[in-house]
Amino acid sequence: MSPGDFAAFLARAAAVVGREHVSADTAELDRLSTATFATRGRVFGRVSPGSPAEVCDLMRAANVPLYPVSGGKNWGLGSRVPPRDAVLLDLGRLNRIVDFDEDLATVTLEPGVTFRQLHAFLCERGSRLFAATTGGSPDGSVIANALERGDGSGPNGDRALHLTALEVVLPTGEVVHTGFDRFQGASTATLHRYGVGPALDGLFTQSNLGVVTRATVWLAPLPRFLGAVRFAVARDSELGPVLDAIRRLRLDGTLRSAVGVWNDYRVLSVTERRPAGAPLSRQAVAERVGHRWFGLASIYAGSRKLGEAAVDHVEAELRPLVTSLDTAVECGDPRAGHELFPTDDPALAFLQGVPHEASLRSLYYRKREDPPRQMDPDRDGVGALWVSGALPLRGEVIVRATTEVERVMLAHGFDPLVVLLCHAERTLQLLPMIVFDREHADADARALACHDALIATLAADGHLPQRLALPAMGGLPPPRDDFSAVLARLKQALDPLGVLAPGRYDFPPPR
Repeated sequence: MSPGDFAAFLARAAAVVGREHVSADTAELDRLSTATFATRGRVFGRVSPGSPAEVCDLMRAANVPLYPVSGGKNWGLGSRVPPRDAVLLDLGRLNRIVDFDEDLATVTLEPGVTFRQLHAFLCERGSRLFAATTGGSPDGSVIANALERGDGSGPNGDRALHLTALEVVLPTGEVVHTGFDRFQGASTATLHRYGVGPALDGLFTQSNLGVVTRATVWLAPLPRFLGAVRFAVARDSELGPVLDAIRRLRLDGTLRSAVGVWNDYRVLSVTERRPAGAPLSRQAVAERVGHRWFGLASIYAGSRKLGEAAVDHVEAELRPLVTSLDTAVECGDPRAGHELFPTDDPALAFLQGVPHEASLRSLYYRKREDPPRQMDPDRDGVGALWVSGALPLRGEVIVRATTEVERVMLAHGFDPLVVLLCHAERTLQLLPMIVFDREHADADARALACHDALIATLAADGHLPQRLALPAMGGLPPPRDDFSAVLARLKQALDPLGVLAPGRYDFPPPR
């Protein structure tokens, strides 16, 4: 595509959305083309539709690549930068909360609705419900995070599993409603995940097959009993049995939400800054932090009696295996904005669906300056690159993998900041975070080399990423089946001109 092709499309787009909602300003495009690591794709314009109908018109008019974003806060994975040159389809103006049902615990949103906006909406109504939030920016998109298969807090933390009734604009301009939502007046349109016949919802998560302009999110009741179980272990040898116990507690239903486990380097990154120098030695980190691994599990229950029984079971399983364990519990009749625990503790805020920015401070671990009041890692020259490996929830396997991950990161000159997220009953996410200062001349190249080495190291043992940063979009091992060929045929059928987010999760067949 030539600059003239992009300019011609922007002129057509202005007729659809209004000239004030189209930009080709050089300074803005430079900002939109900046992520927390080196990227190749450039933004050649921004178009901001104000309705699903305008999205349809833009798709019909498109003869250049369009890259849809909502909040654009996908820090560490690509922010809002396209894999290849494109016009940014900014969905931020689609920010309406369309419908809300307190009794059946659903809310229907457009993609521009943020976690902060949704929480404020629930607070205004004194709702007894909460939405699974994330450890990222409060100004991230609720729908986009779920479509990316992000994870969150509470019983509905596997966010893609609690998303239904998608309204999707295809690259042809056609509109698809998933599940029963495709039938006018269907009583369970927002309540039944699959509807009748083939379920298409999964085609539009981690994909470039359509633009989701509306979806329903299932909420969870604020618990009348909430327990926060904090634990720590002093040695790597203790970690495996603890993870096996967490698996048992997830499988038997005692723990119904994600359990987070952080290594000592990751905990240190929240409280300190190290703008220069080699990674800290294991001994130096131990002197600062004390323990090797730190965990947080949460117990949600509808009554004190149920909650106390669950706490007893969790403590009986974990206490013999850990170095320290502390449980805090609260019981009452909470509402949004009046949660059981004070929300000035970021971990407790997260458990109750209250978005916060405290976790973002760790991204500034290697910056010279303290994080600003309004943090924007793209703007602030922060270097951050995530790997998100999916592993079986077996302690021995995970300890071996984390040992290798830390070895690779240290060998590449990065402090091994690692999170283990037990987000399901049978699998775990291993999340190494490469943090650096982009102002250092060779930092981007070293970070990308470390990222690729981590992907290769995990893949060698069969542990593949469950979510991809931009550099990993073409870096997976070849599949053993015809998946890529089938996906290519779907792409050709739904996007015959190939205009929607080329290079994003499209896995073209090998030539």
